[in-house]
Amino acid sequence: MGFIRAVKGVVIGQLLISVVGIGQLFRIYIRSFLMNEFWTLALVLFVVALGMAAVIGLLEKRIEYYASARTE
Repeated sequence: MGFIRAVKGVVIGQLLISVVGIGQLFRIYIRSFLMNEFWTLALVLFVVALGMAAVIGLLEKRIEYYASARTE
């Protein structure tokens, strides 16, 4: 169960970084030693990823209810 959640978190994080271009911002902040901006961006990304994982978890619970009703 924990492994599945970890994989979901990685996938969500990678999708967010690749779509929005946050990876480029990380690179700029690290090269320029802008650590306040870097950690702020990391924290925002972490919060968004947790929020998205929570939403996906809620959707999974709804779908799981209907899936179990079909198999019985």
